[in-house]
Amino acid sequence: MSECSVVVEDLWKEYPGGIVAVRGVSFEAGRGFTSLMGPNGSGKTTTLSMVAGALKPSRGRIVVCGLDVWGREGVRARRLIGFAPQDMPFKEKLSGMENLVWIGMIRGLGYVDAKRQARRALELVGLEAHGNRRVVTYSGGMRRRLTIAACVMHEPEVLLLDEPGSGLDPRAREEVWGLIESLGRGRIIVYSTHISQEAERHSDRVLIFHSGGIVAGGPPRMLIERYAPMPRIIVYHDPGGAPPMVDGLPGYSRGDGVTYYEVEEASSALPKIIEAFLRAGIQVHKVEVKRPGLEEVYFRVTGARLEA
Repeated sequence: MSECSVVVEDLWKEYPGGIVAVRGVSFEAGRGFTSLMGPNGSGKTTTLSMVAGALKPSRGRIVVCGLDVWGREGVRARRLIGFAPQDMPFKEKLSGMENLVWIGMIRGLGYVDAKRQARRALELVGLEAHGNRRVVTYSGGMRRRLTIAACVMHEPEVLLLDEPGSGLDPRAREEVWGLIESLGRGRIIVYSTHISQEAERHSDRVLIFHSGGIVAGGPPRMLIERYAPMPRIIVYHDPGGAPPMVDGLPGYSRGDGVTYYEVEEASSALPKIIEAFLRAGIQVHKVEVKRPGLEEVYFRVTGARLEA
């Protein structure tokens, strides 16, 4: 595969009524894994759809391997992209193989070539034994595999994956990610996720989305060290009253019987915090020690919770 990158410059998407879904998004993604991390409604899916050539931007520029996706070279650029939306519109009464052949022919392949590529794609994603089953009988994990098969049929340089692990049980998510990592070698992978652990584990670079824009970006470990280097002790207790101060450390209360403390060393701070609550006469129900991660980074840079 030749050298390639995805370059997004000042991308906007505005809808009638003054609704702005994406505002001034710019980034560059090279080979490896780049995640767009944020809650639903933060602009991730809209951005991916515009990069894929499925949704026209209001303004901005998208260049894939030197070709403008929305310019005169758009057809050539789109051939370099495989796009896996969260809900692929498969024909439920057709088999997995028949769906892939249909998708291949829509993309301009003849029947013989479409069938050959479909068979190859089913083997790549481990569905060769299930290709003749109707899609309506597929599990969630199998449907996600079939979606990935559909987007790699034409051997693209770039894979765009919208929430690839969402809605799957832990085992199915592990299997799907094992597949994505094997298919992603040597390719550019840009995917969206609202799962912080997924972004932390499977990203070379994370772009944090909030309210339609990118508010921070970088390798996961660098983001954690910059924005959330210390562990937190979270105390669940009876509501009411100010949380006690411990060795000069103020407690940050959410106002619903949950208070957290940022500490340098959790093991030494934990007994002091419990003792302070007991002295204050506040009933403690549960205590958690939370190691720093991208969920905390998101809260630090946006002031909001990372939720589905």
